[in-house]
Amino acid sequence: MDTIQEKHILSGKHIIVAGAGIGGLTFCIALQRFLENHNREINPPPNIVIYEREESMDVIGRQGYSLSIRSDPLSGGVQILQKLDLLNEILAESNPGTHFTVFKNDFTPLIEFRSPPVEDLSQLTLCIAQLEDGKVLVTLSDGHQEQCDLLVAADGSNSKVRRELLPQHELRFACAVSIVARTRPLNKLPQPLDTTWGSVLGGNGHFLFIAPTDQTSALWSVSYLSDTPCKPKPAGTMSDAEIEQVLADAEQRLRPFCEPIPTLFKETLHSSVAVTNAKDMMPFRNHGSAIFIGNAQHAMSPFSGNGASMAVIDGYQLAEQLILAKNLSAAIQAYDDLSVPRSTTAIKMSHRNIAMGHSQGIWKHLWVLTLKLIAWYFGFNPKPVENRT
Repeated sequence: MDTIQEKHILSGKHIIVAGAGIGGLTFCIALQRFLENHNREINPPPNIVIYEREESMDVIGRQGYSLSIRSDPLSGGVQILQKLDLLNEILAESNPGTHFTVFKNDFTPLIEFRSPPVEDLSQLTLCIAQLEDGKVLVTLSDGHQEQCDLLVAADGSNSKVRRELLPQHELRFACAVSIVARTRPLNKLPQPLDTTWGSVLGGNGHFLFIAPTDQTSALWSVSYLSDTPCKPKPAGTMSDAEIEQVLADAEQRLRPFCEPIPTLFKETLHSSVAVTNAKDMMPFRNHGSAIFIGNAQHAMSPFSGNGASMAVIDGYQLAEQLILAKNLSAAIQAYDDLSVPRSTTAIKMSHRNIAMGHSQGIWKHLWVLTLKLIAWYFGFNPKPVENRT
Protein backbone atom coordinates (compact mmCIF):
# COMPACT_ATOMS: atom_id res chain seq x y z
CA MET A 1 0.00 0.00 0.00
CA ASP A 2 1.28 3.46 -0.91
CA THR A 3 2.24 5.68 2.00
CA ILE A 4 1.38 9.33 2.08
CA GLN A 5 4.55 11.34 1.52
CA GLU A 6 5.26 13.63 4.45
CA LYS A 7 4.91 17.29 3.61
CA HIS A 8 8.01 19.46 3.68
CA ILE A 9 8.14 21.94 6.59
CA LEU A 10 7.98 24.85 4.15
CA SER A 11 5.09 23.50 2.09
CA GLY A 12 2.41 26.18 1.77
CA LYS A 13 3.99 28.33 4.46
CA HIS A 14 3.74 32.12 4.47
CA ILE A 15 7.14 33.68 5.26
CA ILE A 16 7.74 37.34 6.05
CA VAL A 17 11.25 38.76 5.82
CA ALA A 18 11.70 41.96 7.83
CA GLY A 19 14.52 43.90 6.19
CA ALA A 20 15.61 44.06 2.54
CA GLY A 21 19.28 44.54 3.36
CA ILE A 22 22.02 42.18 2.31
CA GLY A 23 21.10 39.48 4.85
CA GLY A 24 17.38 39.40 4.06
CA LEU A 25 17.96 39.45 0.31
CA THR A 26 20.57 36.71 0.52
CA PHE A 27 18.10 34.53 2.43
CA CYS A 28 15.42 35.04 -0.23
CA ILE A 29 17.77 34.36 -3.15
CA ALA A 30 19.32 31.34 -1.47
CA LEU A 31 15.95 29.88 -0.53
CA GLN A 32 14.77 30.25 -4.11
CA ARG A 33 17.90 28.48 -5.40
CA PHE A 34 17.53 25.65 -2.88
CA LEU A 35 13.84 25.26 -3.77
CA GLU A 36 14.72 25.02 -7.47
CA ASN A 37 17.41 22.40 -6.84
CA HIS A 38 15.66 20.35 -4.13
CA ASN A 39 15.44 16.64 -4.89
CA ARG A 40 11.66 16.65 -4.57
CA GLU A 41 9.08 19.27 -5.36
CA ILE A 42 7.76 21.28 -2.43
CA ASN A 43 4.10 21.70 -3.26
CA PRO A 44 2.58 24.10 -2.67
CA PRO A 45 5.74 26.21 -2.45
CA PRO A 46 6.19 28.75 0.34
CA ASN A 47 5.05 32.31 -0.19
CA ILE A 48 7.62 34.99 0.73
CA VAL A 49 6.96 38.68 1.37
CA ILE A 50 9.73 41.21 2.12
CA TYR A 51 9.14 44.40 4.08
CA GLU A 52 11.72 47.20 4.24
CA ARG A 53 11.44 50.30 6.44
CA GLU A 54 13.24 52.64 4.04
CA GLU A 55 11.42 53.51 0.83
CA SER A 56 14.55 55.06 -0.70
CA MET A 57 18.33 54.85 -0.41
CA ASP A 58 18.35 58.67 -0.21
CA VAL A 59 17.40 58.67 3.47
CA ILE A 60 19.38 61.27 5.46
CA GLY A 61 22.55 59.69 6.80
CA ARG A 62 22.49 56.74 4.40
CA GLN A 63 24.10 58.43 1.38
CA GLY A 64 27.55 57.08 0.64
CA TYR A 65 26.88 53.92 2.63
CA SER A 66 28.87 50.92 1.42
CA LEU A 67 29.64 47.36 2.46
CA SER A 68 32.70 45.16 2.22
CA ILE A 69 32.45 41.41 1.71
CA ARG A 70 35.29 39.19 2.91
CA SER A 71 36.63 35.83 1.76
CA ASP A 72 38.76 34.78 4.73
CA PRO A 73 37.96 31.50 6.55
CA LEU A 74 36.00 33.20 9.35
CA SER A 75 33.78 35.15 6.96
CA GLY A 76 33.44 33.54 3.54
CA GLY A 77 30.88 36.04 2.28
CA VAL A 78 32.54 36.12 -1.15
CA GLN A 79 32.27 32.34 -1.42
CA ILE A 80 28.54 32.46 -0.64
CA LEU A 81 28.00 35.05 -3.38
CA GLN A 82 29.91 32.78 -5.74
CA LYS A 83 27.67 29.82 -4.83
CA LEU A 84 24.65 31.97 -5.65
CA ASP A 85 26.17 33.04 -9.00
CA LEU A 86 26.14 36.68 -7.87
CA LEU A 87 29.83 37.38 -7.35
CA ASN A 88 30.80 38.54 -10.84
CA GLU A 89 27.71 40.76 -11.10
CA ILE A 90 28.47 42.39 -7.75
CA LEU A 91 32.17 42.81 -8.46
CA ALA A 92 31.28 44.62 -11.68
CA GLU A 93 29.44 47.22 -9.58
CA SER A 94 31.90 47.36 -6.69
CA ASN A 95 34.11 50.21 -5.56
CA PRO A 96 37.74 50.66 -6.59
CA GLY A 97 40.27 48.58 -4.71
CA THR A 98 41.06 44.90 -4.54
CA HIS A 99 42.21 44.45 -0.95
CA PHE A 100 42.08 45.74 2.63
CA THR A 101 45.26 47.26 4.09
CA VAL A 102 46.39 48.13 7.61
CA PHE A 103 48.69 51.18 7.47
CA LYS A 104 51.05 53.00 9.76
CA ASN A 105 50.25 56.70 10.22
CA ASP A 106 52.53 57.64 7.31
CA PHE A 107 50.46 55.26 5.13
CA THR A 108 53.25 52.70 4.88
CA PRO A 109 51.34 49.41 4.53
CA LEU A 110 51.81 46.86 7.31
CA ILE A 111 49.62 44.02 6.06
CA GLU A 112 47.31 43.47 3.09
CA PHE A 113 44.27 41.22 3.13
CA ARG A 114 43.32 40.57 -0.48
CA SER A 115 39.58 40.10 -0.36
CA PRO A 116 37.25 41.75 -2.92
CA PRO A 117 35.05 44.71 -1.84
CA VAL A 118 31.35 44.85 -2.61
CA GLU A 119 28.40 47.24 -2.28
CA ASP A 120 24.94 46.65 -1.01
CA LEU A 121 21.38 46.85 -2.75
CA SER A 122 8.06 49.25 2.10
CA GLN A 123 6.91 49.41 4.81
CA LEU A 124 7.96 49.78 8.45
CA THR A 125 6.84 47.04 10.85
CA LEU A 126 5.15 48.65 13.83
CA CYS A 127 4.31 45.75 16.12
CA ILE A 128 5.17 42.06 16.28
CA ALA A 129 3.36 39.44 18.35
CA GLN A 130 3.74 35.67 18.58
CA LEU A 131 0.37 33.90 18.65
CA GLU A 132 -0.61 30.80 20.62
CA ASP A 133 -0.80 28.69 17.47
CA GLY A 134 2.88 29.39 16.73
CA LYS A 135 2.22 31.97 14.04
CA VAL A 136 3.47 35.55 14.12
CA LEU A 137 1.23 38.61 13.79
CA VAL A 138 2.87 41.57 12.06
CA THR A 139 1.29 45.02 12.24
CA LEU A 140 2.59 47.51 9.67
CA SER A 141 2.84 51.26 9.98
CA ASP A 142 -0.29 51.74 7.87
CA GLY A 143 -2.31 49.59 10.29
CA HIS A 144 -2.38 46.54 8.02
CA GLN A 145 -2.06 43.26 9.91
CA GLU A 146 -0.64 40.07 8.47
CA GLN A 147 -0.08 36.63 9.95
CA CYS A 148 2.84 34.46 8.92
CA ASP A 149 4.13 30.98 9.70
CA LEU A 150 7.72 32.17 9.83
CA LEU A 151 9.22 35.62 10.41
CA VAL A 152 12.85 36.15 9.40
CA ALA A 153 14.11 39.23 11.24
CA ALA A 154 16.92 40.76 9.18
CA ASP A 155 16.35 44.36 10.20
CA GLY A 156 19.81 45.20 11.51
CA SER A 157 21.47 46.23 14.75
CA ASN A 158 18.56 48.42 15.85
CA SER A 159 16.07 45.66 15.08
CA LYS A 160 12.48 46.71 15.64
CA VAL A 161 11.48 43.05 15.75
CA ARG A 162 14.04 42.28 18.44
CA ARG A 163 12.86 45.21 20.57
CA GLU A 164 9.29 43.91 20.33
CA LEU A 165 9.96 40.22 21.00
CA LEU A 166 13.28 40.06 22.84
CA PRO A 167 13.83 43.41 24.59
CA GLN A 168 16.35 41.81 26.96
CA HIS A 169 18.88 41.58 24.12
CA GLU A 170 20.25 45.11 23.93
CA LEU A 171 23.22 46.74 22.24
CA ARG A 172 26.22 47.43 24.46
CA PHE A 173 28.72 50.26 24.12
CA ALA A 174 32.07 48.97 22.80
CA CYS A 175 34.05 51.85 24.35
CA ALA A 176 34.84 53.69 21.11
CA VAL A 177 33.43 56.87 19.55
CA SER A 178 33.80 57.72 15.85
CA ILE A 179 33.59 60.91 13.84
CA VAL A 180 32.55 59.91 10.33
CA ALA A 181 32.15 61.80 7.07
CA ARG A 182 32.51 61.41 3.33
CA THR A 183 33.92 63.65 0.64
CA ARG A 184 32.37 65.54 -2.20
CA PRO A 185 32.89 63.93 -5.63
CA LEU A 186 36.58 64.23 -6.50
CA ASN A 187 38.26 64.41 -9.90
CA LYS A 188 39.98 61.17 -8.95
CA LEU A 189 40.50 59.18 -5.79
CA PRO A 190 43.87 59.96 -4.16
CA GLN A 191 46.41 57.23 -3.51
CA PRO A 192 46.11 54.68 -2.00
CA LEU A 193 42.29 54.73 -2.27
CA ASP A 194 42.49 54.07 -6.01
CA THR A 195 43.78 50.56 -5.25
CA THR A 196 42.91 49.72 -1.65
CA TRP A 197 41.07 50.75 1.49
CA GLY A 198 41.72 50.12 5.15
CA SER A 199 42.71 51.22 8.63
CA VAL A 200 45.58 53.32 9.94
CA LEU A 201 47.32 52.79 13.28
CA GLY A 202 47.94 56.29 14.55
CA GLY A 203 49.81 55.32 17.69
CA ASN A 204 48.32 58.37 19.41
CA GLY A 205 45.10 56.82 20.66
CA HIS A 206 43.27 57.46 17.38
CA PHE A 207 42.21 54.84 14.84
CA LEU A 208 41.58 55.92 11.27
CA PHE A 209 39.53 54.19 8.57
CA ILE A 210 39.34 55.24 4.91
CA ALA A 211 37.48 53.70 1.99
CA PRO A 212 35.98 54.68 -1.35
CA THR A 213 32.19 54.98 -1.30
CA ASP A 214 31.90 55.08 -5.07
CA GLN A 215 34.17 55.78 -8.04
CA THR A 216 34.81 59.43 -7.06
CA SER A 217 34.04 59.79 -3.34
CA ALA A 218 35.58 58.47 -0.15
CA LEU A 219 34.68 57.97 3.49
CA TRP A 220 36.91 58.78 6.46
CA SER A 221 36.39 57.92 10.10
CA VAL A 222 38.55 58.78 13.11
CA SER A 223 37.79 57.10 16.43
CA TYR A 224 38.93 57.30 20.03
CA LEU A 225 38.36 55.34 23.23
CA SER A 226 35.78 56.47 25.77
CA ASP A 227 34.43 54.96 28.99
CA THR A 228 30.97 56.35 28.28
CA PRO A 229 29.03 56.80 25.04
CA CYS A 230 28.62 60.28 23.63
CA LYS A 231 25.38 61.78 22.42
CA PRO A 232 25.04 60.39 18.88
CA LYS A 233 24.78 62.99 16.12
CA PRO A 234 23.47 61.40 12.91
CA ALA A 235 24.25 63.01 9.57
CA GLY A 236 21.73 65.61 8.55
CA THR A 237 20.57 66.36 12.11
CA MET A 238 23.13 68.98 13.20
CA SER A 239 23.16 72.73 12.72
CA ASP A 240 25.99 74.38 10.77
CA ALA A 241 27.56 75.49 14.07
CA GLU A 242 27.45 71.94 15.45
CA ILE A 243 29.01 70.57 12.28
CA GLU A 244 31.84 73.10 12.49
CA GLN A 245 32.43 72.13 16.11
CA VAL A 246 32.60 68.42 15.25
CA LEU A 247 34.94 69.11 12.32
CA ALA A 248 37.22 71.19 14.53
CA ASP A 249 37.44 68.26 16.93
CA ALA A 250 38.12 65.87 14.03
CA GLU A 251 40.81 68.14 12.60
CA GLN A 252 42.74 68.01 15.86
CA ARG A 253 42.49 64.23 15.98
CA LEU A 254 43.57 63.89 12.33
CA ARG A 255 46.70 66.04 12.64
CA PRO A 256 49.16 63.11 12.98
CA PHE A 257 48.02 61.58 9.69
CA CYS A 258 49.59 62.48 6.36
CA GLU A 259 48.11 62.45 2.86
CA PRO A 260 45.55 61.59 1.70
CA ILE A 261 43.91 62.62 4.99
CA PRO A 262 44.40 66.42 4.61
CA THR A 263 42.87 66.22 1.12
CA LEU A 264 39.94 64.07 2.24
CA PHE A 265 39.26 66.33 5.21
CA LYS A 266 39.41 69.47 3.04
CA GLU A 267 36.87 67.95 0.64
CA THR A 268 34.49 66.78 3.38
CA LEU A 269 30.81 67.07 2.54
CA HIS A 270 29.46 68.86 5.61
CA SER A 271 26.00 67.32 5.40
CA SER A 272 27.57 63.86 5.78
CA VAL A 273 29.32 64.52 9.11
CA ALA A 274 28.19 62.26 11.97
CA VAL A 275 29.28 61.19 15.44
CA THR A 276 28.55 57.58 16.36
CA ASN A 277 29.09 55.17 19.24
CA ALA A 278 30.49 51.73 18.48
CA LYS A 279 27.98 49.18 19.77
CA ASP A 280 27.62 45.43 19.52
CA MET A 281 25.68 42.52 20.98
CA MET A 282 26.70 38.92 21.55
CA PRO A 283 24.56 36.40 19.63
CA PHE A 284 21.57 34.61 21.13
CA ARG A 285 19.89 31.37 20.06
CA ASN A 286 16.56 31.47 18.25
CA HIS A 287 13.30 29.95 19.46
CA GLY A 288 9.80 29.84 18.00
CA SER A 289 8.62 31.12 14.63
CA ALA A 290 10.64 34.36 14.60
CA ILE A 291 14.22 33.75 13.48
CA PHE A 292 16.82 36.49 13.77
CA ILE A 293 19.79 36.71 11.40
CA GLY A 294 22.64 39.13 10.73
CA ASN A 295 23.03 42.13 13.02
CA ALA A 296 19.54 41.55 14.41
CA GLN A 297 20.91 38.39 16.06
CA HIS A 298 24.53 39.39 16.65
CA ALA A 299 25.11 43.11 16.24
CA MET A 300 28.63 44.02 15.17
CA SER A 301 30.35 47.36 15.41
CA PRO A 302 32.17 48.77 12.37
CA PHE A 303 35.42 47.62 13.98
CA SER A 304 34.56 44.02 13.14
CA GLY A 305 34.63 44.75 9.42
CA ASN A 306 32.50 41.65 9.20
CA GLY A 307 28.84 42.53 9.59
CA ALA A 308 27.93 42.25 5.92
CA SER A 309 29.73 38.93 5.41
CA MET A 310 28.11 37.47 8.53
CA ALA A 311 24.68 38.53 7.26
CA VAL A 312 25.33 36.95 3.85
CA ILE A 313 26.39 33.65 5.43
CA ASP A 314 23.47 33.74 7.87
CA GLY A 315 20.93 34.21 5.08
CA TYR A 316 22.41 31.38 3.05
CA GLN A 317 22.75 28.92 5.92
CA LEU A 318 19.26 29.58 7.31
CA ALA A 319 17.77 28.92 3.87
CA GLU A 320 19.82 25.74 3.55
CA GLN A 321 18.78 24.39 6.95
CA LEU A 322 15.10 25.14 6.31
CA ILE A 323 15.32 23.00 3.18
CA LEU A 324 17.28 20.13 4.76
CA ALA A 325 15.66 19.82 8.20
CA LYS A 326 12.63 17.65 8.99
CA ASN A 327 11.07 20.25 11.29
CA LEU A 328 11.41 23.90 12.18
CA SER A 329 13.06 23.29 15.56
CA ALA A 330 15.78 21.17 13.97
CA ALA A 331 16.36 23.80 11.27
CA ILE A 332 16.71 26.58 13.84
CA GLN A 333 19.07 24.55 16.01
CA ALA A 334 21.26 23.63 13.03
CA TYR A 335 21.39 27.24 11.89
CA ASP A 336 22.26 28.54 15.38
CA ASP A 337 24.96 25.87 15.76
CA LEU A 338 26.65 27.46 12.75
CA SER A 339 25.88 31.13 13.34
CA VAL A 340 26.42 31.59 17.08
CA PRO A 341 30.04 30.34 17.35
CA ARG A 342 31.06 32.11 14.14
CA SER A 343 29.60 35.49 15.12
CA THR A 344 30.89 35.19 18.70
CA THR A 345 34.42 34.84 17.33
CA ALA A 346 33.92 37.80 15.00
CA ILE A 347 32.70 40.08 17.80
CA LYS A 348 35.59 39.07 20.07
CA MET A 349 37.97 39.87 17.21
CA SER A 350 36.36 43.31 16.85
CA HIS A 351 37.17 44.00 20.51
CA ARG A 352 40.80 43.14 19.79
CA ASN A 353 40.68 45.45 16.75
CA ILE A 354 39.49 48.29 18.97
CA ALA A 355 42.33 47.67 21.42
CA MET A 356 44.90 47.41 18.62
CA GLY A 357 43.73 50.40 16.61
CA HIS A 358 43.73 52.79 19.56
CA SER A 359 46.93 51.48 21.16
CA GLN A 360 49.76 53.81 22.13
CA GLY A 361 53.40 53.50 23.15
CA ILE A 362 54.78 50.01 23.64
CA TRP A 363 51.39 48.43 22.97
CA LYS A 364 51.25 49.99 19.52
CA HIS A 365 54.72 48.62 18.69
CA LEU A 366 53.70 45.16 19.92
CA TRP A 367 50.61 45.21 17.69
CA VAL A 368 52.70 46.31 14.71
CA LEU A 369 55.12 43.46 15.35
CA THR A 370 52.20 41.05 15.65
CA LEU A 371 50.77 42.21 12.32
CA LYS A 372 54.14 41.82 10.63
CA LEU A 373 54.45 38.27 11.95
CA ILE A 374 50.92 37.46 10.74
CA ALA A 375 51.73 38.96 7.33
CA TRP A 376 54.90 36.88 7.10
CA TYR A 377 53.29 33.64 8.28
CA PHE A 378 50.20 33.83 6.06
CA GLY A 379 51.89 35.45 3.07
CA PHE A 380 50.07 38.78 3.43
CA ASN A 381 53.22 40.86 3.01
CA PRO A 382 52.53 44.21 1.29
CA LYS A 383 53.67 44.57 -2.27
CA PRO A 384 56.19 47.32 -3.07
CA VAL A 385 54.47 50.66 -3.66
CA GLU A 386 55.05 52.25 -7.05
CA ASN A 387 55.33 56.00 -7.26
CA ARG A 388 52.68 57.33 -9.63
CA THR A 389 52.10 60.82 -10.84
